[in-house]
Amino acid sequence: MVRTDYVYYFRPNSSFCSDLSKADWSKRVDGTYSISGNQLKMKFLNDGSEKIILLSVTGETGQSGAATFIRLNITNTVPGGFYKFVRSAGKQDGFYFADGKFKRTTDWTTISGGKTNSGNGGSYTINQSQLELKFDNGKTASYSFFSSNEKKSIVVINGEIYYLDEEEMAKHAGAAKPAETAVAAKPNDVLEAGMSLLKAANQTHGGKNIDNLSTMKAVMNTNNLTLTMTADFTRQIVRLESSLQGNTILLEQMEGNSGWSFDGNGYATLSPQRVTELKRYLYCGLLGLKSEILAKSTATLQTQQYGLSSVMVMVNSMRAGYIINDKDKRLEALIMVDPLSGTTTFTYSDFKRTGGILLPYTEVMQSGKHAQTITYDSYDINPTLPANTWAKPK
Repeated sequence: MVRTDYVYYFRPNSSFCSDLSKADWSKRVDGTYSISGNQLKMKFLNDGSEKIILLSVTGETGQSGAATFIRLNITNTVPGGFYKFVRSAGKQDGFYFADGKFKRTTDWTTISGGKTNSGNGGSYTINQSQLELKFDNGKTASYSFFSSNEKKSIVVINGEIYYLDEEEMAKHAGAAKPAETAVAAKPNDVLEAGMSLLKAANQTHGGKNIDNLSTMKAVMNTNNLTLTMTADFTRQIVRLESSLQGNTILLEQMEGNSGWSFDGNGYATLSPQRVTELKRYLYCGLLGLKSEILAKSTATLQTQQYGLSSVMVMVNSMRAGYIINDKDKRLEALIMVDPLSGTTTFTYSDFKRTGGILLPYTEVMQSGKHAQTITYDSYDINPTLPANTWAKPK
């Protein structure tokens, strides 16, 4: 598994740098950004794509899909300690800093399966997050460096996130550290923990009210389009109407494992890919928290960090990641994983309780670098839907 780090340097003049490994990082402009409410919207200059980060109330953290962002600061000091960056293929880099001195180590797994390492050190200086290294062999290097007094467990060096490793720090400092015993989590443990989090999220978002949800109608807006979604969860029918200035331009309906679309000129059969996408309204996200859906789901706890838990869910041959806030057990984001269309992330905000259910009125859909904001005008909970609701237009 390859880890991907997203690191950006935001300036007060509304520009940002997305490549902190470049020598000109402090002046390099890769895009511009704006902040409206809790949304930080980035626009990349190279291709015009956009990315949206949802900021916390304090602005110290942010969320974009599965990625959690932590604010670090321009600094003139380097916190002492051993910081490690684990790469793919078993390779890892480390920096040990103490009293103006540093040591860099590199370890990797050889072809024969053994371990080898190399490393050297020297002295360092830092000014306005520009770290200057002078090695004992006379070589020099210049890196960007960010840290925070409040978040001492991580630093960012040359655009990569390094984590504090206390055991390695003790080795390099020559200090004795008693061995600690770590108990590996059993498969049943992560399964039970994952399902427990989803059941807690069910209670947060409405409990019996969400369990008793049988029909829903929602009206939303995005990119000048008005979308009306109507769903019958018992009959497993979803109808999505797209309108422009009051005129319907596309009507899609999914029932079971098939469906059709109508564009005003004629009908077409929904592709299996589109059927799967519309099934999200029935089985995933907030509706995936219904007790009857959870009874059909497998949930595996993946990670817990920065106050968020990641749970991988399998239901009805669909795979999705749920990002849940550890404090109030609220669903913050949904990550849909599809081998054909790739990964799409839905990040939720602006929650309001409607019909006894805690629902998001803003949703950011992100696929790659392209982001789309969806705002909900209204939710109708358990409306009576006459038979002609599902009739084909003539």
